[in-house]
Amino acid sequence: MTKTKNWFKGLTGLFLMGGLASADVAPKHIPAGYSVDTIQIPDEIVLGVGGMEFHPDGHLFICTREGEVWRYKDDKWSLFADGLHEPLGIYIDQKTKEVWVMQRPELTKLVDEDGDNVADVYETVNSSWGLTDNYHEYSFGLVRDRYGNFYGTLNTSLSWRGWAGSHRWDIGRVHDSKMGRSAFYRGWSFQVTLDGRFVPWSSGLRSPAGIGISPDGDIFYTDNQGDWNGTSSLHHVVKGRFHGHPSSLTDHPGYQVASASTDVKLLSDYKDHERKVAATVKRLNKISVTDYEKLRTPPAIWFPHGELASSPGEPVWDLTEGKFGPFAGQVFVGDQTKSNMMRAHLEKVQGEFQGIVFDFVDPMHCGAMRNRFGPDNALWVGQTGRGWGSVGGKRFGLERIFWDGKTTPMEMHHVSLTKDGFTIVFTKPVDKKSAADAASYKIKHWGYEYRAEYGSPKVGTTDVKPSRITVAEDGKSVHLSMDLVKDRVYEFIIQSGLTGAGGSKFTNPRGWYTLNYLR
Repeated sequence: MTKTKNWFKGLTGLFLMGGLASADVAPKHIPAGYSVDTIQIPDEIVLGVGGMEFHPDGHLFICTREGEVWRYKDDKWSLFADGLHEPLGIYIDQKTKEVWVMQRPELTKLVDEDGDNVADVYETVNSSWGLTDNYHEYSFGLVRDRYGNFYGTLNTSLSWRGWAGSHRWDIGRVHDSKMGRSAFYRGWSFQVTLDGRFVPWSSGLRSPAGIGISPDGDIFYTDNQGDWNGTSSLHHVVKGRFHGHPSSLTDHPGYQVASASTDVKLLSDYKDHERKVAATVKRLNKISVTDYEKLRTPPAIWFPHGELASSPGEPVWDLTEGKFGPFAGQVFVGDQTKSNMMRAHLEKVQGEFQGIVFDFVDPMHCGAMRNRFGPDNALWVGQTGRGWGSVGGKRFGLERIFWDGKTTPMEMHHVSLTKDGFTIVFTKPVDKKSAADAASYKIKHWGYEYRAEYGSPKVGTTDVKPSRITVAEDGKSVHLSMDLVKDRVYEFIIQSGLTGAGGSKFTNPRGWYTLNYLR
């Protein structure tokens, strides 16, 4: 491990006042009982949020795309670290209070040796993946399992032919897709062990902007629509799994030509390595799209492009045990382009995760990339729009979604697959007569094409009418019997005629269930 002294320390005594105020642009869609506050950011701070984590002392630590780490609490801001290379993830051990950040080139531990709340030492934990000057080679993080291992994800390189005139970015594409591999382990998830070893974990990632870990220790990442990814998605990370983008297989030992070394530091002739990579990619191009699809594990959830999401960020779990409202245990994900917050409910079918996703709060001030539940049981949303653009329109932001503690919104709580259809569970009882009427539901399903081209249209859109509707005695759920087709996204739209028993309306009457496996 390499340790570097913080030469910026003399500049880090900045102490600024912020504040909490009402959002100047309220979301158009927000469930009853929920509100959004805006944290006022001092003019001196450019806060393109790359990662957020709460410290045991209550401070919110925020690493930024501008290379800084800020501390925030009680309307006060202070600079903890500076001079980093676009950190897009941060982790704080809640027992030891140790801090790590995920920079583009490395996983780094930030050490405050003298206890003055400014990092003194930047310690390299691992830097075993490759990096060029390609702007798209982001490194995302950061989660840690119960054994102390870290996990992160590595973006592919933007590498279509002739882009920016650099030939070295042309060698990693498969079937002439737009994203490729011009440095080691681009398009992989990885583990860094407790003793600092780098372990390639799963392949086939494209633009994996968010990573999260469930209370049971299952790791998930989000991916953006693009080549080999028909629409944005949420994936379950399992060691050895292939998620669908073939360029990453350049670094898979099972596909390498002439057993090319995967450690550039050990190569005496980098051009020889490039030749081996080019030969490997040529071999990968001989594998058909159909065969790649057979290798691929589909995502747990598809996010319909444009309607719901375009570039999702970090998934986080509501562990507030009801202090954030009726959605305890569900997953909350923001979207950078749409600037909205979504919520998802996952279930296991045939041993694999799949489930339903809904819009939740829409829109926020700008791209919602990083989220954390705070000590106040609110959902804090860190935002960035610089260079990427977003619906919210602001350059960056920090907002807080909180629940009033008493109001139950009228929503679909979740949708669950059965052997002969789906059960919709509501947050409150619905009008039973309306719930029994087939006209209260508009249902359709479609698929996405797996291909090297950018994105996919909806394929084979089919309207569905339930063959039977069974309303629960308490009015809190309804079972819709229908023929089921796997490898489809089912859209459920509650029509305006169906309301809560007291006449309450749905804020988000539409949900999308990803059906990969049948019960």
